[in-house]
Amino acid sequence: MNTLSRHGLGLALGLVTALLSGCLSSGGGSDSDSQAGTPPPPAGTRENSVYLQAAAIGVADLNAALKVYTEGLGMQEVNRITRDDRIEVVLQSADKRGSQVVLMSYTDGVGRNTQQNPGKLVFYVKDPAAFATRFALAGGRITVPPAPQASVGGIVVGFGRDQDNNLIEITGSDNAVDSYLSAFGIGVSDLQAARDFYVDTIGFTEDQFLQIPGQYDEYILTSPVPGGSALVLMHWTNATPRNYTDNPVKLELAVAQPQRLSDAISAAGETVSQAPAASTDADLNGALVGYATDADGTLLELRQSIRAYLSGAAIGVENLEAAVDFYTGGLGMRELGRRTRDNREEVVLESADARGSQIILMGFTDGETRNTRQNPGKLVFYAKDPTAFAQAVRDAGGLILVEPVDQGPALGNAVVGFGRDLDNNLIEIVGDSAATESYFGAFGIGVSDLAAAKAFYADTLGFKVTLYLPIPGQYNEYILQGYGGSALVLMHWTNGSPRNYTDNPIKLEVASASPEAFLAAIEDAGERVVQDAAASEDIEREGQVVGLAKDADGTLLEVLLAPWGQPTP
Repeated sequence: MNTLSRHGLGLALGLVTALLSGCLSSGGGSDSDSQAGTPPPPAGTRENSVYLQAAAIGVADLNAALKVYTEGLGMQEVNRITRDDRIEVVLQSADKRGSQVVLMSYTDGVGRNTQQNPGKLVFYVKDPAAFATRFALAGGRITVPPAPQASVGGIVVGFGRDQDNNLIEITGSDNAVDSYLSAFGIGVSDLQAARDFYVDTIGFTEDQFLQIPGQYDEYILTSPVPGGSALVLMHWTNATPRNYTDNPVKLELAVAQPQRLSDAISAAGETVSQAPAASTDADLNGALVGYATDADGTLLELRQSIRAYLSGAAIGVENLEAAVDFYTGGLGMRELGRRTRDNREEVVLESADARGSQIILMGFTDGETRNTRQNPGKLVFYAKDPTAFAQAVRDAGGLILVEPVDQGPALGNAVVGFGRDLDNNLIEIVGDSAATESYFGAFGIGVSDLAAAKAFYADTLGFKVTLYLPIPGQYNEYILQGYGGSALVLMHWTNGSPRNYTDNPIKLEVASASPEAFLAAIEDAGERVVQDAAASEDIEREGQVVGLAKDADGTLLEVLLAPWGQPTP
């Protein structure tokens, strides 16, 4: 058995865990690598996409609150920020999904009543009974034990209170691994007016109106931008006095164009206390931040959003038509279209299951020699029948290095195999019983400095680290997930074989809420912007926003406008 056979299997198991918990969706392809200087569509014609990045609550005792939210609710501390009047502890859910929760501990000596917030925090959990027990042991209080509710189709629901009397709703969910914040509710004095403000002015979408007889009425609002929790507007009807105004609550709203949202809030008659500007708070690293309040005095923190995902993964190929035949015949992909560029032809492919990012095959036409056979990355495919998939790869002219093998109960019975395409790219095959046929689950790129690459793609560009995997004697890697598309894997080989990490004929097509801000983040990180965001003049995608940049190893990033930011018709 070769080295890959002995050591590559742990990687596949990690990908099974990481990728199946990720959010896969079809993404758009690229559309230009020239036309610099052409103005993009006016920003005002785009959707000013907004989502709830974090929900913040004031707490009386920070240590007690941390115990309840980490030990009891399974959250993890990711950051601490010192503000003029408070300390903020930023938490993420156990499942690393949904909006963050921020605990605000005030340091200015001004008394605040943290016991009367008329809102709630809704957690979706895998095991409601165990979650409730854990919550109670950490200092929370269960008021209604989780139980099936006939009125909502038998879904298990329970209620509790945290140490500051915030209402905690516990809802059973089959798609939770452990738990995550599904929604954050705020109390509002005028429900209809609040709905109009958050929908018409802020940009949320009304998802549902619910009346809980004898308790409260509520609007559930969502965002077209994936990855955030819902926002719930609540008005109580049970005659108990509620304090709706000036509660120690903050909504962190991430938005593509903060100034445009700030102007809309002012036009709606609400208060903007600080126009969006580079923050002077040391912990925010100059992030674009503004502040406003709604009619009830709830603080709104407006932040620049560059939320993005891998919409397409492009590889250079020696023989374009042969590569198309291999990926369609061998890997079951479908051809969606062809694009002519200044120096290449591109063929856009979609997975058989229409899931994950697109794959783009690049056949270069400029006469320059490119080595398409030494890319130190990989392409990962999930298949309903991995054995049949491997045979199709072989029948199409590919090479199977390791036949797909069931790894047994100790490794979750993951079925994993490895192969090579016609241009020697590593193909990983992972069995997935939930697949209809097969789909493209992850794209790996080789990087010369793994820690620096992780900092660039995760800390600067906002991809989420789902797993770090050291494969002894082979390579170390970070698996990153965007807000849609396939995962992005950063790989650095450790087996002593020489690898060419720089200027490989590959391209990452990245769709962002704000291509301009995304490129600015790249430039601020010290990497090179090749082309500012501009309107494409290509026939296939005329007028769409495209920018170009390169990472430290010369990998090309084609930055596009995400679907949730497309111009309003």
